Amino acid sequence: MFKKVTRGALSGKAGETPHEDFKINGQYVNTPVIDGKEGVVGIPFYDRYVEKASIDYLTENAKSDKPFFMSINFMKNHQPGMPDPDYKGKSMSKSKYADGIVEMDARVGHIMDKVRELGLDKNTLVVYTTDNGAWQDVYPDAGYTPFRGTKGTVREGGNRVPAIAWMPGKIKADVRNFDIVGGLDLMATFAKVGGVTLPTKDRAGQPIIFDSFDISPVLFGTGKDPRTNWFYFTENELSPGAVRVGNYKAVFNLRGDDGAKTGGLAVDTNLGWKGPESYVAAVPQIFDLWQDSQERYDIFMNNFSEHTWTLVSINEAVQELMKTYVKYPPRKVQSEAYNGPITLSQYERFQHVRDALSKQGFQMTMPAGN
Repeated sequence: MFKKVTRGALSGKAGETPHEDFKINGQYVNTPVIDGKEGVVGIPFYDRYVEKASIDYLTENAKSDKPFFMSINFMKNHQPGMPDPDYKGKSMSKSKYADGIVEMDARVGHIMDKVRELGLDKNTLVVYTTDNGAWQDVYPDAGYTPFRGTKGTVREGGNRVPAIAWMPGKIKADVRNFDIVGGLDLMATFAKVGGVTLPTKDRAGQPIIFDSFDISPVLFGTGKDPRTNWFYFTENELSPGAVRVGNYKAVFNLRGDDGAKTGGLAVDTNLGWKGPESYVAAVPQIFDLWQDSQERYDIFMNNFSEHTWTLVSINEAVQELMKTYVKYPPRKVQSEAYNGPITLSQYERFQHVRDALSKQGFQMTMPAGN
């Protein structure tokens, strides 16, 4: 069944049907070609081929004066922790996870060496980052993060990721920045740096909007951050599960905070992404991320603070976001699956929400009481 529903390593050119170079499995095998046909490469060896393909791509494009884009995605350090044999025992701790870190660091270094060797370092923007926060329940290579929460939650632990930008002559060395930016903003930024205009319509001819800001002024130190807020979503949310405006963050979706059970090999009851969604509606948790980036102290209303007023600016930001759903209706979720019967009340609520968005926008109920 696994062979029927999965594909291996694919390659090809835009507009053409990709072809499979070789299968991939979780074993220590390295046979990309068997009897003249596509063979099998184990996960430990896979990053060798990613590195080679990246260097080949750089070498080919260095011959042209046209801007080019490359996205490199290594297998390390995703689970399962299976380092290349060349890097086994190379870390200080001699663990598989740490060996994988050493391997990935080396392969990134090889690619950067090639960038310099080809003279591309004079006019190339390189960004190193990752796609989500730590997946904390993967035994024995559980992710580490100083922040609350994990992948799949709206906590900082699921959303704050490492990010390094490098462009000699444009980006100053040893500079740190704490503005609000995200992976979404890389699209508009790369387009700006490459001199490309983003499309206004999709393949079907429908209007398209990119939730992306050009953050090159932030990277180059030439201007202010165009982004003043951030919306946090889990898989199926239309209204955000958490909202940040400036340094204040409101958390509505407490998913994972009740100790959701994890997989059979888990060593704890992880507060993670497998837990059910849980909403607190009009009384969210409020955190000052400048003072409390670990989201430990809810300052919405307690015996030493009262920050219900922050919901005014947060409500305004969400209202502007929801207006875009009318002009640019959300597309079908790619991962949509059967999750229970459609009820009458769900349908009626759906109709109500559509009518409300088109007529009066969106309003979060402000808390009432003493």
